[in-house]
Amino acid sequence: MKLLTTIAAVLISISAFSQSYVKYENQSFFLNEEIIEMRDMKRLTRQYRTGGNNLKNGIASLNTVKYPISRVPLFLGGASAALVGPIIAVLGSYDPSGPVSASNQFFALATGGYCIVAGGVIMSRSFLSNEKFMRRADKQFQKVADKLNEAIKAANQ
Repeated sequence: MKLLTTIAAVLISISAFSQSYVKYENQSFFLNEEIIEMRDMKRLTRQYRTGGNNLKNGIASLNTVKYPISRVPLFLGGASAALVGPIIAVLGSYDPSGPVSASNQFFALATGGYCIVAGGVIMSRSFLSNEKFMRRADKQFQKVADKLNEAIKAANQ
């Protein structure tokens, strides 16, 4: 009788693991070889508390391809950061009451330069091709599937 319950427990654990296997392929997620929707993936990432940020990043990249108008805020955000950089550099290195120390000038110029470079990088992302956004989405979605599989495997052991 004990052998029978052991065999039943092993079969249940194997079937439970096989029912929870997540796979990503061709912009689709599969659970037990059946396609599942993004809202179900969101539920799974919340349930297992893993991969949520990767899923959000992948969805954002996918939406950039689907809706090209979403590149405009990306461009404007980068442009505003690049335009604020020189203002920070000028205002930080100027003091009407007297001379500014060299370390303060350097800090102001470094901060302004950082804003310019970061803004340029953000702006340049808006000009990426759809293929690059799709590759980014695929990488993020694959990470989600891997993280969920690890969490499911750990939960079933």
